[in-house]
Amino acid sequence: MTMIAIGLGGERTTLGALWDATRMRLLVALANERSLSAAARAIGITQSTASEHVRVLEVAMGQPLIERHGRGSRLTDAGRILAVRAAEALAALAAGEDEIADLAGLQTGRVTLAASWSPGVYLLPETLGCFQDEYPGVSVELEVASTADVLERLRVGRVQLAIVGTVPDDARLVAQPFCDDEVIGVAKPGLLPIEDGVTPAEALSSATLLAAEPGSSTQALADEEIRAAGVLPRTVWRLGSSEGVKRAAEAGLGFAFLSRFAVADEVAIGRLESFRLAGREPLRRQFHVVRLAGREPTPAEERFLSTLWRCCGKTAAYAASCILPPAGSG
Repeated sequence: MTMIAIGLGGERTTLGALWDATRMRLLVALANERSLSAAARAIGITQSTASEHVRVLEVAMGQPLIERHGRGSRLTDAGRILAVRAAEALAALAAGEDEIADLAGLQTGRVTLAASWSPGVYLLPETLGCFQDEYPGVSVELEVASTADVLERLRVGRVQLAIVGTVPDDARLVAQPFCDDEVIGVAKPGLLPIEDGVTPAEALSSATLLAAEPGSSTQALADEEIRAAGVLPRTVWRLGSSEGVKRAAEAGLGFAFLSRFAVADEVAIGRLESFRLAGREPLRRQFHVVRLAGREPTPAEERFLSTLWRCCGKTAAYAASCILPPAGSG
């Protein structure tokens, strides 16, 4: 076999000879999609081309990189290792582009970001508006999903920044708080016996819990609180996003626990009534900016994070909750 790549020590490596951007993007896509065909579509190539890329890499590695799983396929352990390294390599290339763009005054660049539902829907829109006004040449790609999905997209390099309501228990990730939050109970006025913002835990046992999708950090915190209080709801309805949960609560279908930011307007106008459980402490938490450990933010990302803190502090509804950024963060 003819080797064309040279390693740092001068040695030639098979993987280095085959390590091109398309194959790296395919590996990252395979980590996110449930089949080879879906991964191929995600990066804009045909399935036959994707199959050939995988075959070439498998021959070079001497072991399979994907395996059949039900009606689809998934990466093997070896495939996952390569996918992580591919994501890191692509991130390094993107960082180089942003650093070069910064030489021209950040006229171009890209920020890839994922956020869980509460910060993604209720905190980020104003930041995005501020940022686009200041840096119109920098593109921002935002994905909103459950906390678990957001963190997985960060790990495999699909995004470079994440904003979630929990500190991930993963040494590969570092988290930095930027905003205080409280998860509060809400229900349509009259549904529960609420007095001075407090309801007895046993009152919830005769009502329906309106829950977010599995993987939601808000719901995980709420579920832990319900268990600790000895509450056994009559039934549980899982409704996906926080918006779906909130709308169901407004309709009087049950009670829910959501970020105070998610229900601020509805509580203010009386469409929802907020509460906490009698004898229980408030469910306080922080929203965090998360990135891969050892990877410094690009110039475009640094500007975005600076804008995030600045816009948070300017907004009266959020200003009291903002956490000052560390020195040097803008």
